[in-house]
Amino acid sequence: MKSCTEIFKSPNIDRDLIMNFFIVFSRFEYALKRAKYIKGEKHVSADWDKFADEISSDFNRYQTRELREAARYLESNPPKKQIAQGGELSWEDIEHSTSKTLTKWLLRLVRTVRNNLFHGGKFPGLPVEEPSRNSKLIQSSIVILDACLALHPEVKGYFLEQI
Repeated sequence: MKSCTEIFKSPNIDRDLIMNFFIVFSRFEYALKRAKYIKGEKHVSADWDKFADEISSDFNRYQTRELREAARYLESNPPKKQIAQGGELSWEDIEHSTSKTLTKWLLRLVRTVRNNLFHGGKFPGLPVEEPSRNSKLIQSSIVILDACLALHPEVKGYFLEQI
């Protein structure tokens, strides 16, 4: 029987990339909350949409080649949302609402990547069309987060502060 840590010794899992993404994502969410991008009172969560709205006019997907490619990849190959149909797990496309700005849409996709990883949406046994694209989704998400962080000095300050 494999232990909890042995399961992650698979050659199909890029542990460093996944750990980096989780650290960046959780730190980003912490910084959003510290900068008062919050919603809810008893169950508080980061208000990603409010943040996206505030940086949207400054977000330029063409700023660098890396950002352009990351945005293009997420838009062309968005992560799917895990659903249950008739008691079975499945995948559903995420519809792009035309009322959402590009920044809000990209940050929504980044959160879906995080949710799929964190909540067990990517695991053996559940059909995934292209398992190799998971790394590209994660890498693209990190690039998007980095570009957004650069646009907001207060959030960046909280992100970088020592724990």
